[in-house]
Amino acid sequence: MELSKQLILFRYILRQFGYEEFEVLREEFNNKEQGVSATGYTYFASLLISNSDKLIDDRAIQGYDEAVQLYEKRLRENRAEPFFSFKYYQWFALLFTEYFFDKYHNNKDLLINALNEYLEADSNFREVEKFTENDLKKLAYWMATGCGKTLLMHCNYWQITRYNKNWENIILITPNEGLSRQHYESLTESGIPAKLYSGSEESLKTKEGEILILEITKLVKNKEGEGISVDVDYFSESRNLVFIDEGHKGSKSEEQTWKSLREYLTRGKDSFTFEYSATFGQVITGKNKFLLNEYAKSIIFDYSYRHFYTDGYGKDFSVLNIDVKNEYSEDQNWLLLSASLLGYYEQLELFDRYHDKLREYNIEKPLWVFVGSRVISSGSNSLTADDKLSISDVTRIIGFFKKVLTEPARLQLTIDDILAENTGFRDTNGDDIFKHRFEYLRSEKPRAEIVLGKVFCGIGNIEAWQIKQAEGEIGLKTRTSENYFAVINIGDVPKYAKTLEADTGGDLAIQDDAFTRSLFQSISGSDSSIKILIGSKKFIEGWNSWRVSSMGLMNMGKSEGAQIIQLFGRGVRLKGKELSLKREEKATDYYIRALQTIFIMGLNASYMNRFLSEIEKEVPDYSDFPIEIRMNNEEKWNGKLLSFKKDRENEFKSCLIALSFSPEIAKRITVDLRNRIMVVESGFNNQLTEDTESYSENFLHTYSGFIDFENILLEANRYKLLKGYSNLLIFRETLEQIIKEGNVTVYSHKGQFGLEDAISGRIQGVALNIIKEYIHKFYADKEKRFLSEFLTYDMLDSETHNELFPSNHKMIVRVPKRHESIIKELKDNICEVYNKDNKVLPSLHFDKHLYSPIAVIAEGKKYREIKIVPPRLNEGETTFIKHLREFVTESGIFNSREVFILRNLSLKGFGFFMESSSFYPDFIIWVVDSVTQYIYFLDPKGIMLGETNFNNPKVLWCRNDVKELEQKIHADLANNNSGIMVNISAYILSITPFGKVTKIWSDGGVTREDFSRNRILFIETDKGYLKEIFSNLPAID
Repeated sequence: MELSKQLILFRYILRQFGYEEFEVLREEFNNKEQGVSATGYTYFASLLISNSDKLIDDRAIQGYDEAVQLYEKRLRENRAEPFFSFKYYQWFALLFTEYFFDKYHNNKDLLINALNEYLEADSNFREVEKFTENDLKKLAYWMATGCGKTLLMHCNYWQITRYNKNWENIILITPNEGLSRQHYESLTESGIPAKLYSGSEESLKTKEGEILILEITKLVKNKEGEGISVDVDYFSESRNLVFIDEGHKGSKSEEQTWKSLREYLTRGKDSFTFEYSATFGQVITGKNKFLLNEYAKSIIFDYSYRHFYTDGYGKDFSVLNIDVKNEYSEDQNWLLLSASLLGYYEQLELFDRYHDKLREYNIEKPLWVFVGSRVISSGSNSLTADDKLSISDVTRIIGFFKKVLTEPARLQLTIDDILAENTGFRDTNGDDIFKHRFEYLRSEKPRAEIVLGKVFCGIGNIEAWQIKQAEGEIGLKTRTSENYFAVINIGDVPKYAKTLEADTGGDLAIQDDAFTRSLFQSISGSDSSIKILIGSKKFIEGWNSWRVSSMGLMNMGKSEGAQIIQLFGRGVRLKGKELSLKREEKATDYYIRALQTIFIMGLNASYMNRFLSEIEKEVPDYSDFPIEIRMNNEEKWNGKLLSFKKDRENEFKSCLIALSFSPEIAKRITVDLRNRIMVVESGFNNQLTEDTESYSENFLHTYSGFIDFENILLEANRYKLLKGYSNLLIFRETLEQIIKEGNVTVYSHKGQFGLEDAISGRIQGVALNIIKEYIHKFYADKEKRFLSEFLTYDMLDSETHNELFPSNHKMIVRVPKRHESIIKELKDNICEVYNKDNKVLPSLHFDKHLYSPIAVIAEGKKYREIKIVPPRLNEGETTFIKHLREFVTESGIFNSREVFILRNLSLKGFGFFMESSSFYPDFIIWVVDSVTQYIYFLDPKGIMLGETNFNNPKVLWCRNDVKELEQKIHADLANNNSGIMVNISAYILSITPFGKVTKIWSDGGVTREDFSRNRILFIETDKGYLKEIFSNLPAID
């Protein structure tokens, strides 16, 4: 049973917004610009509105978007985070919720009927019962650890209290006290009133709007006697709003108990529940099938770890494992722990060596953690079987530390074997299991003593000290060092200290340290000496740390998939460049990749197998198959085709510039504030209509006296900082001139904006968005002019222009291990990919392309799961290449001319500055005709996604900027007496049909000729667009 296919509510709302599969939405919106456009709506909303498959009218989307912007503004202001903005998945989670509450409160019965119609129409939902009104009393969010679900909860609070403020109790249920404290602090930062349950009945009482936070472990039925537990009957007949964070453990008995408690909490009339978890997929399985009916109908958004990882969020992960049927032998355990030690040492070395360069990636000092899914139990003096196993694991770790510190010669032999790929353990391809690891250390060849000194702050025997000023901490240090290198934190020290001492043969006598403060609390400090954390308690309680870089798995229970995913999710958390939460692409420098990867090993094979079985449910285990690219006709183009280069020594941000008024820039701003109304006909067929009496009168001139320009100046400076325009000066007088004199195109309905809007501040918002758009364009023009001065030509060379080709001249095919038969097929057909189209990869062969093969998109889930670096061509790009291949052969216009084409790699290949971002056209074509090189930049795209007017930055670049580029290159060629002439053109090739585009482009009714004049052509089967592209070639005599 695959839960993701059973999510009826989520999939129904997804369909209303125009998508059958979330994967399609994800590919469309991931990496799209965040923030608000000049229209006053987010870029996400603008993109969504342009989707012609949606079943919701534009005005509804705009209303939802305005509400979501309000929540974002509250978070920014209350939390003092001026640059905060929602990721696309957070925006959609809130948008879906706005849609739900809109329908729920306006016509509940209509929503129930629609959901049931959708349920009955799909055979995948046969195991789920029909919706009733009671099913709409709960919304659940399946969100990966680290993706920001806490802030989503805060927005949900604001969302539901917009519709109803009259709650008798508002309760937040957490799994433990540590997370309760974190939630209290976070709610307070967001300006939401909250209190912690302190154990007394008095502390259960709250003020209006206040959230009571308590742990699930304190809820009971039929409480007997005194104590801090809370009888659910205290809340059971009330109108309760309940928030639940990670309320699942996984075992059937626990789930049944919790389900009963949850139903008691919300059985009061009109109660409502929000629930959040990263682990619904681990909990709602065949053995807990009784939960399916509840969550199939309540999960409103699925952004589980598989989506989080695929979008590039969080660290990558690499597993150190030996495939054995039973447990690891002592030698195997030594080898894996030694490899883990070596990997951690490499991370420390890279962090220190590249410390300055790593600052922009917000990478913190590496930390090696040993964690399990269980905590040492408390409440009795005796040790349980699980306690003994956990202590045994700790003993084994400490035993390994003792051995390496006292036997460095043995460690040296192991290090040498690992780096020489001579361990004796082979993978399924027959290679040493460490073949593709430790790239940096292979050249460094570290000595064991150096490794030990770096990791353990010294060498020699270990000392253990109980940190008396902290709860449950044992510090470890070597006798030659004053600094602790590790802290053990897995529970009550007195309970297992004697056992730990006995297991180490009396060598590890635990002494008391009464002076040192908590080592655990100091871990996040930049001056902390702690390199290693041993224990699970703090991890399970939701410890927030960005340092974790290597992970050793301790005691893993057989039915604890939920805890395993939580541990893993906390380990892969990453701040990322510009706090994006994202890792860099695989083609980046090794030192960055190594520090954005978490290395994982298990203390025994069963732990590792349990871990892998859970992770593979979320992210397939991949095998990488490299395919060498081969150049086509290299002797004809290498060193002969024109390319481009920039002088990277000149920095634009070192030049101070002042914002000034330019009528030309103002003229390029188009703001469309009209409401388009969707008319639905025959179920799924729909069309957009709009008032015919739209006009472009700029109402800002009329109502400029109502605009608070001091506030505009304040917000403009905040926007400047947000965009990174640190060298830009802004003055109020200029802002007033832009609004009062600027010839901005504003589309609005007659009477849409008037005096009431001026007084309410709505016109202020429009003015601010125009100012932001002006600043954006002004700064872009200045930067573009600066950079253009230092752009010149070069001659394309396959060796010196590595960035234009796949990294190391290899295409990497990442195949899930369950589809490994594809790798065998590829090996058997590898020669074919260089000579003709191949269905296994799949790929296209085009001998005019500078290299082969070219991977292309294919239908089917199997091919969606296969990842290729560089990414395969999408549908529009594939269609274009096929058309071009046929056209080159059929047209005859290339006779006696040489034609070459290159797929331009995004963020690596030729990029041209455009509106404060870089434009990487998908393809470059060279037609060489005697001494003249005709260069074409072509970009097949769905042009309804973004600004749907001719002031679109890409349109402006193709229409205007490319000719400036041609003039600059032509002048440089002439100055150098190169003997080469150049003609440069650029086109956007729309994969969206003309009939759809013309209805919503600009003010509607735009002709093909209009598009053509603005360098937009339509990919159509007659290939007429290719004739137009190459119409500038002279006729052949």
